[in-house]
Amino acid sequence: MSDRQPVVDSHHHLLDPSRIDYRALRYLPELNRFIGPDELAPLLRDAGVDRTVIVQAEESEAETDYIIDLARTTDWIAGVVGWVPLADPDATAAALERHRGGPLVGVRHGLFWEADESWIFQNAVVESIGLLAKQGLTYDLVPMADRHWDAVAMLAERVPELRLVIDHMGHPKIKDGEWEPWATRLSRSAEHPGAVLKLSALDMSTWSVDVDAFRRYVDHALEHFGPRRMLWGSNWPVSLKLQGYRVLLDTARELVAGCTAEEQAAIFGGTATSVYRL
Repeated sequence: MSDRQPVVDSHHHLLDPSRIDYRALRYLPELNRFIGPDELAPLLRDAGVDRTVIVQAEESEAETDYIIDLARTTDWIAGVVGWVPLADPDATAAALERHRGGPLVGVRHGLFWEADESWIFQNAVVESIGLLAKQGLTYDLVPMADRHWDAVAMLAERVPELRLVIDHMGHPKIKDGEWEPWATRLSRSAEHPGAVLKLSALDMSTWSVDVDAFRRYVDHALEHFGPRRMLWGSNWPVSLKLQGYRVLLDTARELVAGCTAEEQAAIFGGTATSVYRL
């Protein structure tokens, strides 16, 4: 028997623009077509990826229903990070009840779409996030502004039982060589034990793979979060804009090659399995 640990892609999308109006596709016209499981499946096999977590790409319950249906009919989709109306706790509760017992493992809301950077600090939103925690769901946070990073500490205080997933390593501006304030924001967020960090989407700063440019950012993340609080996600098909899948995994493996075999097993599957309760 093989003792190989399952590899989990903790962050990808699938798209059907004929059913869902994705705002993000206004900025990614090359992805404005149907991109379904049949397109991703051979890429997973080639890369040796066993299971995935599909993540919402639009703030709508219709899209969440769509990707939940995909998970129910696609054996390698192990979990769904969907969207629910967090600004309304009653509506959130109703949505969570509707999805109870299904593949929903977490919720994400694109804070970058909100004009008010303090949107997540509203009492109603925090109450709704508390409902996620009570049901054992994650909240996936994409910090794009100072107040988004501040929300890590706020949620750790107000919803201490929450498992918080920080997506895309907080989007450091690698192309511009930005280090601060990103480095300090990330290290402070690591002080909260309920937070984990997703190793994903580094290419979105450059739309290319540059291991040398990425390395110090990943090393900093490893220093503060540690490999057992990090999880890999491809961010396919957005990352590299459909130009590669296996290269995303190979690049991540090269960046954490200094970790032990057990630590790498956590990054490429163990942490995602635990955090998302796959």
